[in-house]
Amino acid sequence: MSSTDREAKPKRDKSLSAFWRACGYLYPYRQMVVISIVCAFFVGIATAGGISTMLPIIRVLINGDTLAGWADRQVVSHRLNVAFSDDHSQLVLVKVDGDLDSQDNVIGRAGLKPGDTISIAGHPGGSAAEVLAELADSDAARVTVINQQGRAIPLSLPPVKLQYAILHNIARHAPLNPVGAISSVFALLFVIMLFGNVLRFFQEYLSDKAAILAVNDVRRRLYDHVLHIPISKFGSEGTSDVTSRLVQDSQGLQEGLKTILGQSIQEPIKIAMAFGLMMFFSWRLTLFMVLFAPAMFAIIKKFGKKMRRAARKALQSSSSMLGQIEATLVGIRVVKGANAERFERRRYTGIMGELVHEQLKMSRIDAFSAPTMETLQMIIIGVIVLTAAYMMLISHSLKIENFVIVMIALGSIGDSLRRVSKVNNVLEKSNAAASRIFETMDLPAERLRKLHAASVRPRIKLPVIQSEVAFEDVTFTYPRANGPSLVNVDLRVPKGRSVAIVGRNGSGKTTLLGLLPRFYDPDSGRVTIDGIDVRQATLKSLRSQISIVTQESVIFPGTIASNIAYGLPMTTREAIETAAKRAFAHEFITEKANGYDTVLDGAGGQLSGGQRQRLNIARAILRQSPILILDEATSQVDAESEHLIQQAIESLMHERTTFVIAHRFSTILSADQIVVMDRGQIVGTGKHDELLRTCETYYQLYERQLPPAA
Repeated sequence: MSSTDREAKPKRDKSLSAFWRACGYLYPYRQMVVISIVCAFFVGIATAGGISTMLPIIRVLINGDTLAGWADRQVVSHRLNVAFSDDHSQLVLVKVDGDLDSQDNVIGRAGLKPGDTISIAGHPGGSAAEVLAELADSDAARVTVINQQGRAIPLSLPPVKLQYAILHNIARHAPLNPVGAISSVFALLFVIMLFGNVLRFFQEYLSDKAAILAVNDVRRRLYDHVLHIPISKFGSEGTSDVTSRLVQDSQGLQEGLKTILGQSIQEPIKIAMAFGLMMFFSWRLTLFMVLFAPAMFAIIKKFGKKMRRAARKALQSSSSMLGQIEATLVGIRVVKGANAERFERRRYTGIMGELVHEQLKMSRIDAFSAPTMETLQMIIIGVIVLTAAYMMLISHSLKIENFVIVMIALGSIGDSLRRVSKVNNVLEKSNAAASRIFETMDLPAERLRKLHAASVRPRIKLPVIQSEVAFEDVTFTYPRANGPSLVNVDLRVPKGRSVAIVGRNGSGKTTLLGLLPRFYDPDSGRVTIDGIDVRQATLKSLRSQISIVTQESVIFPGTIASNIAYGLPMTTREAIETAAKRAFAHEFITEKANGYDTVLDGAGGQLSGGQRQRLNIARAILRQSPILILDEATSQVDAESEHLIQQAIESLMHERTTFVIAHRFSTILSADQIVVMDRGQIVGTGKHDELLRTCETYYQLYERQLPPAA
């Protein structure tokens, strides 16, 4: 894409809209995504479960409790909605949730109140563990308790919830000694972690697989679209910018999709699970922590904006780097011949300097975001600890073990937030890459371009040429050009005639013939075949009638045979060899060790310039198109190859409607008609002898090629 195309676009969307649009390519792989999300959900549960196992360990280590005693305390506390003191010698009621006067309050109906010491009738003076064991028994529906005044009180016990009944039964089988109890808890923690890690493997693998397949679809669609956009849309950057978007930008998008399906799903789920755990153990302290969340998210967003801008500039610099490499390697002989290695090195160093500057800027943003978040977290943690100290020591509304669990969960959330801050940076980079990809994909394809001429009817299949090709009052101006390249050009070429178009460089020869296969569309006027405007015709039916041989010998990766039959994969070997013989290529092909099956690289480095050009002519012969365009086909070959190519061209010129652009008069003189162009206009038509007398431009062109007098 050209810089002007980009400048013509509206102001860029600063949201992640381009990236979310790219996420639509994940839809065919939605089953993988769903399974990955489910796995991430259970990974979050496993993480929360692992944190929860710390509570019994803390109770055993701090209070010298047993797992059974801790479990009984949990069951009774939730069964009766009360809290007891940590005294092991006796069970003291310290808190009752809800209204004591309510009929639904079991403790209130029994006449118990905070401060009462509770024991079981028949077991006066029993320890707290014994009393809790009686009250936690799920089979017991009524017990008689003795309050602090020694009064026997019948107490109706509500049923034990299923999860607490399971906890009670598991704890009953745990070892009584502290070391054994802690070992059993760690064994449970190991099982939970193993379960979580197995699910994490599937979550990460499936998310990566979905991302890779989705980006592969993006690349295929982008590549297909690039093949169908107008040549004019490639702009001043040439192919390097498109290559950058196909390779580097697609890779950046892939990293973003991996992240959005991986950490950006897994970490928020872990945060949600840890947050739920914090709310369970201390909702007051948790809600106090939530007050600091807006500041953290504002910082994350700020870093994301900076990363997006730096990432886009880095991608543009990378595109320039690829263009420099491409130009240097294609013209390496010119570089060496001009001793321009130092110049090219300095130019490359300058481009790389810009790229490194933007990459280092991204690195600084990335590196600065983590310590900034950690500093903010330390400040927040300090405030939280002071608040928790007040709740534990002054208001007695928070137990130390609950505080420890909340802080462990907060640490888990902090770790996830640090990763989320990195996720945001990756998503901003990917959004910059996605926006560049969609800039290209949103360019109108040739077959979808709107027709500006009101007289042009809908697309039709163009019949084979029967009468003539005509250029009618054609004017054309390249984008960003100062003036038109063609001005009111009129030219009619009957079927089967050959026309040589000559003129100085920049006179509009190649531009004129580029309008015939609709590489460009005229600003005004029209190009017709048998009176049908070529813009009416489908591109397939139009271009199937035209063969083009350019001055650059185009070779594709593959065998010699596949290069000759390019675009015609079902062609027989006999037809390929016939075309090669007519192009005087058969002899040098058979001299190769593998003949027509010789594999060529993309540049055809195994062949000389003349041999490559003869393969291009063989390709044109094989297509048997009724219209042939020869754009300086002999301008870059040696004398022997030119002679052979000239013979091949002359045989073609009398079989088809042929347009020849040439500087060498050996080709021009064979044409039925010569057209002279200058500054975008036709300044002369006729035969050679006639133009020498009547056209000053033609005479000057011819005079320059005459051999010097002896």
